Amino acid sequence: MKATLILGLATALVAGSISPSFADAKVDATLGRLGKVCKDKLMTKFPGVPMSDLHVTVGATLQESLDNGSMSLDDLQQSGASFNVEVPGKGSGYCDVNAKGKITQYSFNK
Repeated sequence: MKATLILGLATALVAGSISPSFADAKVDATLGRLGKVCKDKLMTKFPGVPMSDLHVTVGATLQESLDNGSMSLDDLQQSGASFNVEVPGKGSGYCDVNAKGKITQYSFNK
């Protein structure tokens, strides 16, 4: 049953009956999962700040690579992602997360 489902999805993808937005949704979900790791880090650093004030955005270089197709979902799932982080009035920085959801680099400047 699983093999049939996987084969059917693969065939549909190759045939073009699954839109690119399906792949985009998987990229967005992966970025959301990895970005949450950075947001959780900010929550521990700034416990009194509302979550809505903790800003985590995809790094510009990563976003450009995803937009122009030089980075795929597979690449993202293997290498992780880089995010810009900001807390208004407190500072900004960056947060790199590997594919397993572990922060590999974090920097925050006040």
